[in-house]
Amino acid sequence: MKMFRILAICCFMLGMLLAVEPAMAQDQMVEFSSAPQQNIEMADALRQDGKIYVVVAVLLTVLAGVLFYLIALDRKVGRLEKQLKDEYVNR
Repeated sequence: MKMFRILAICCFMLGMLLAVEPAMAQDQMVEFSSAPQQNIEMADALRQDGKIYVVVAVLLTVLAGVLFYLIALDRKVGRLEKQLKDEYVNR
């Protein structure tokens, strides 16, 4: 259950970051370094073609799958710990 809480907090923080990011337009971003900002051609091309949303969707799907796997694994380990504790108490 502890792992589930940690993962839920991480997902909440990730969701907050993703919600804040669209509000920051590229034209309005503050430049933190004194070096001139370089344009990344691949990102611009993906943005123009609309494929950046496919990349984001794939990344979110992979992250959701990993999250689901970790939650399932935590539940299985919890059940095994409970069984082991019950067997130890019954002896």
